[in-house]
Amino acid sequence: MVLQAIVLKSLLWADIGRIDVTDSEIPHPGKGEVLIKVKYCGICGSELSAYTGHNELRKPPSVMGHEFSGNVVEAGDSSLEWMVGKLVAVNPLVTCGRCRFCASGDRQLCLERKIIGVNFSGGFGQYVSVPSYSIHEMNDALYGSLAEPLACAVRAVRQARVTVGDTVLIAGAGTIGLLSAKMAIAAGASEVVMAETNSFRRELSLKYGATAALAPDKVEEHLDRTGNRNGFDRAIDAVGYNESRNLLVRHVRRGGTVSILGLHENRMDLDGNYVVRSETSVSGSFCYSNEDFRVATDFINRGKLKGAEKWFEVRGARAADKAFQDLLKPDCSVSKVILDMEDV
Repeated sequence: MVLQAIVLKSLLWADIGRIDVTDSEIPHPGKGEVLIKVKYCGICGSELSAYTGHNELRKPPSVMGHEFSGNVVEAGDSSLEWMVGKLVAVNPLVTCGRCRFCASGDRQLCLERKIIGVNFSGGFGQYVSVPSYSIHEMNDALYGSLAEPLACAVRAVRQARVTVGDTVLIAGAGTIGLLSAKMAIAAGASEVVMAETNSFRRELSLKYGATAALAPDKVEEHLDRTGNRNGFDRAIDAVGYNESRNLLVRHVRRGGTVSILGLHENRMDLDGNYVVRSETSVSGSFCYSNEDFRVATDFINRGKLKGAEKWFEVRGARAADKAFQDLLKPDCSVSKVILDMEDV
């Protein structure tokens, strides 16, 4: 099936602090590509930083959105026709497919790496052309839009080396922090402590599986109260500020591991001598390998992410600008907004 060149609605990040609803023509997929009619697209923290002008990878004007699900409605060549009609989540990494990293499945390390929603128009448009290798079949459209952030959490927990019995400290109870808590528990962590400035998100993290949730300046007090003189075995930074990174380095045990995936601040000022003498491992965690994304989609398709916890909201895409503004408020009472791209 080939769609005619008709108008679609897109959410254009037009300038710092402004998103407009615009019209454009539906793209046609090329060879090896399929066209997705987007159903849901989540708002990522990296897009919030772009919206405020604090993300060096993104410049307006742009159609962002890399956390999305939808239906395949057109194939770029006959060999892909069998995909038409499938409900899918999209891995937004676009890579060379030839280098050592792509061959090993670690496409997030490819030197030619690009990202749908950053380097190409993304899921904030109603239709998106994507490489056919990017799609993963899903059984739920709404939860399918969470495959990408869940894959980030899977990667962060792997990079932190969380294993059975570990105690884990997580900075930030936004989407990635909550999902990292979920995956740390799935990996066998005996304790998951959330350090979060927002009181609503602290309460939310307790409902979502964290064993304790506290303000960042109460971490030391928690360790004293629980008699843990050594510190946490593992830590995950889902915030990305120098302060949060240092908080974790100071509170993991000797020989512990800190996994950093927050991207808000570029510079990092750690106590190097302390890291050396404590043999602390500090690991970056960017995106996900092919296996991480597969684990995430399988976790969702088995219903493991669903529950009674109300930790995200679905809003019509026409109100995207307000959603961005709400998420940026210090006292924001929601951890995640997913946009309904059929309501724009």
